[in-house]
Amino acid sequence: MLATGPWFNRLGAAAALALLASCATTTEPLQDPERHLAQAEALLTNGDPAACLAQLYSHGEEAFPRRLRDRFELAAARANFALGETWDAFEIAEKFPDHHPHSELRPAIVELDWQIGKAMAESGAGFWFFWSDRRAAKTVLEHLITRHPDSPRLADALRLLGDLAYEDGQYTLAQERFRELMKKRPESEWVVRARFRFAMSIYAGLQGPDYDLDQMQLAARELRDFLRSNPENPEFVATAQGALKNLLEWQATRHQRIADFYQRVGNAKGRRFHLERAASDEFANTPAHDRAKAELGEAPGGAEPGR
Repeated sequence: MLATGPWFNRLGAAAALALLASCATTTEPLQDPERHLAQAEALLTNGDPAACLAQLYSHGEEAFPRRLRDRFELAAARANFALGETWDAFEIAEKFPDHHPHSELRPAIVELDWQIGKAMAESGAGFWFFWSDRRAAKTVLEHLITRHPDSPRLADALRLLGDLAYEDGQYTLAQERFRELMKKRPESEWVVRARFRFAMSIYAGLQGPDYDLDQMQLAARELRDFLRSNPENPEFVATAQGALKNLLEWQATRHQRIADFYQRVGNAKGRRFHLERAASDEFANTPAHDRAKAELGEAPGGAEPGR
């Protein structure tokens, strides 16, 4: 009889399942498959996932009638997850929608997908460039939002995928995730965070006055809209205000630099246009604003403050 104590846990679920499969003596139908399955589920409920797997695979999935195989796979996936074998658990859960498209246990599998993805994202485990739980978490969560778009966990998964992309510097992908969350789950508790991080991901992709003016204006508009919504999180507010201040300085500086360029090439009209933009009220209290106003005062035709 197979051991189900500490040795089994150290062995690891993947190796244990292979051993169990090799040791199985028959794939003939069980005399009382429902009772056999219920015993395995009870072992899992009572905190012994290793014994649950041993019970399940002592005969193999083929020994169970099709009407019970969704319960078999759910129990096997949950037991692997309980043993910390998150990827093995996902490999079972991933195939569940194809194996059992009409199963009433689908919500339980979706919840397990979420728990697996969340656990992987939080673990930070990895081995050089060969594997990482962080990358695996993205795979699990992308499976969830693709195969289960009607899930109550959709907003949670999109929020976590957006955060992972943002933290990894994948700002365009982060914007896509947060935009999808706001569009598909506008009532979610994560919408405020999504609006904040959507705006901040545009800002984070700029990092200075030499970037696209249109993107700077878009980031500033999103940050203003976020601040106008009166968010309650003081950290979000302070960060958004700081980012908006930087964006205004960058935009004014960019207009000033373009004006300097036009001056070098002798384009007085282009220079004046960008000086007026830098000197507008939008950019008040920035160094470029003050300099542009001073230069407009010296230019032919005088200044037009506030335009």
